[in-house]
Amino acid sequence: MKVTYYLDEKNEENLYCRISDETQTESFPLAYAIVDEEWDEDAEEGSPDDPYFYTLIRFKEFLSERYEMLADRGVDNILTVLKNEVEVLTAESGIQGIARKMFNDENHLADGPSYDQFLRAFEKYSELENDEYEARVIDNTLEFITEDEDEFQMDTFAGLTARLKSFVDKKSHGEIAAMTDKEIWGAIYVEAAIEKPVFLSEMLREWEMFWDTEYEETLKSGGETADTDKLKEKSWRQFQVFMACYNESGDNIQLAHQLDDIDLYAIAVLTMLGILDTEACLEGYCEAEFKQEDWEVVESDGGPFFVKGVEW
Repeated sequence: MKVTYYLDEKNEENLYCRISDETQTESFPLAYAIVDEEWDEDAEEGSPDDPYFYTLIRFKEFLSERYEMLADRGVDNILTVLKNEVEVLTAESGIQGIARKMFNDENHLADGPSYDQFLRAFEKYSELENDEYEARVIDNTLEFITEDEDEFQMDTFAGLTARLKSFVDKKSHGEIAAMTDKEIWGAIYVEAAIEKPVFLSEMLREWEMFWDTEYEETLKSGGETADTDKLKEKSWRQFQVFMACYNESGDNIQLAHQLDDIDLYAIAVLTMLGILDTEACLEGYCEAEFKQEDWEVVESDGGPFFVKGVEW
């Protein structure tokens, strides 16, 4: 099934969705307006600054997954069924109904608060009414944009824990590097006082697994391994410096970051978590993150929410 978005200029709420397979095509409104200047016709999407940009990406995935599930069950007229389901989602609150569905499905798996609980927490914090701000879904958190164009990020222990666990389970070096705080990981490392032979032997194993995977992916994609060889050689030189400086550095997570702020840093973090109790480390990370002074605590629906202003 193919899913595309387009603008229907005949309607004020001009964002529409078209779904099609080999036998049928259906189109339906998403109860949302996008101005022409913020619409990328070639990419068939709005601006990344749009509050529902990420929701619409996830919604495409949802429709495709839902289509496959209904097809496996032998349901007839699947596209009509999907169209009717979307109409139910948007009936009361427009595209926010879609955002609520996507968010609740994601957060349910992590035992996190619902979309509406986030909204209530933000309204308690800001003293704003529902029509005085917009909510933007980012993974399992929400960002809020007020009428004065002030932006706020809201998070929870459950949400941050789930994201960290996802980065670790996937061994996603890019996300660990970009989305986590090296100083917090460093503090956990220092407190743990892992013995040097244990850490270095496990880090070497993690390093070798990473490069074995890199070679496998290069070969699967039909690429040449020459570039991978050069990157591995560079990484090995960095690892050698890391080992040589190990005794002089009190915080070897920071040391790894100084040598290579993506792969070697992520390998050091994954090594530490593999040696220690991962669950306890993630809990400690969340506690340290939300103790930072830029976060404020909001008690709502029986639990803490954490909110801070976003500066650009």
